[in-house]
Amino acid sequence: MNAKNLLFAGILGLGVAIFTANGRMAATGADYALEGEPEIIAATFESAWCSACKILKPRLAQVIPDFADKPVKFVSLDFTFGQRGDIARQAEEEGLTGIYPRFKGATGFTLLVDRDTGEIIDSLTVSHSKEAMRAAIAQAIAIAGQSDAAH
Repeated sequence: MNAKNLLFAGILGLGVAIFTANGRMAATGADYALEGEPEIIAATFESAWCSACKILKPRLAQVIPDFADKPVKFVSLDFTFGQRGDIARQAEEEGLTGIYPRFKGATGFTLLVDRDTGEIIDSLTVSHSKEAMRAAIAQAIAIAGQSDAAH
């Protein structure tokens, strides 16, 4: 095997390893221990090539610990390697079946979704500060809690 083929094989192997690891990370997301089901799913539609994601994700990562004991589950739908079937399955498992087809492949935002109704309560983008993200998530939890009480 010449050096060019060896280099190609190494790059291909690295790509497969990243793809496999990426699928595992996207499937688990940030899942905090909750009593019962979460009221809100915070679904981040992202990819490695998305410039907005490079701002949104670190900012959101600083906010997530504030909701460790709240009824919200943070998940990542990562489209770095395209619109794969495992992402659609993950969306279905998270209760995002009605939303996923409308937004699949788009990146750079987080949708705050009422787990019971499947309705989008709000969205987070790069224009949100950390404080605005905290407020939007807290408000979404309150709204979802009100709809649960009404049922």
